[in-house]
Amino acid sequence: MKNKVRKTNTVGDIKKAFVNLINEKGIRDINVTDITRMAGIGRGTFYTHFTDINDLLENIESELMDKLETDLSDVIPDAMQWLIVEKGAGVPAPFIIETLNNFYQNREMIAALLSEQGDPYFLNKVKKIIFADLDQSVNRLDEQIEVNDDIPLDYAREFVIDELMGIIVYWISKPEPEEPRVVAQTIAKLQHKAPINVFTKQKGKLDHE
Repeated sequence: MKNKVRKTNTVGDIKKAFVNLINEKGIRDINVTDITRMAGIGRGTFYTHFTDINDLLENIESELMDKLETDLSDVIPDAMQWLIVEKGAGVPAPFIIETLNNFYQNREMIAALLSEQGDPYFLNKVKKIIFADLDQSVNRLDEQIEVNDDIPLDYAREFVIDELMGIIVYWISKPEPEEPRVVAQTIAKLQHKAPINVFTKQKGKLDHE
């Protein structure tokens, strides 16, 4: 039992050091020595768990993606139903809440990976999972879906997900992100507005006369 706990702690120390180093120097400039020094372990201990930096990164991202996919599995089938039918109710979509909760639980790691010094491919990996599940939802509804103004469905889908992910990335990258329920309510409110209509002129302001 002691060995199992020690192994868990060691892997956790390695991952924590990795996150700190991403923020300090960027993912491309990290080496194994940097990690072992910050984690307070020997090189041999690192190689007991991971073959190299890329293996560590792949392990971290795979765990995050698997957790996200599992969390979304029960709620994503109804995603299109929410987008089409319930978006006017001002109620956050279950799949958005699950994504926010998942990100919040792993906020330090995800914020580091999404940062300019992190993995430039990580966001697309997240979107790929959400896209795949949304596509299943689209296929379930089949001909019941109609996109306004003759916009191709793939463009409409891309717009919706990019809009949501932009807000989520901004939120999770803040030094002290709000609770997921707060952001979920904000997203629900924003669903009612086109981006150009979010800002309005205050009376007596912005007049150049």
